[in-house]
Amino acid sequence: MSKPEKAGAQQTSLLDVLKKKMRQAREEAEAAKDEADEAEAEVAALNRRIVLVEEDLERTEDRLKSATAKLEEASKAADEAER
Repeated sequence: MSKPEKAGAQQTSLLDVLKKKMRQAREEAEAAKDEADEAEAEVAALNRRIVLVEEDLERTEDRLKSATAKLEEASKAADEAER
């Protein structure tokens, strides 16, 4: 192989290597983006779940407050009935 042919072959193989590395980098970037998108979706779902649990807690605390007030009234009524 002559010097110009060798230089051309080296440039072609170097170009092929660079193309392959760019393709790999692009694929890795796409995979990382997909992974980040999945993580963001999971965070959004967990945030929604937190909101629902907080709302449920608030309703439960309200019911507890109401039940406690009724129990106090019933206890007072029972105490007065005993007198």
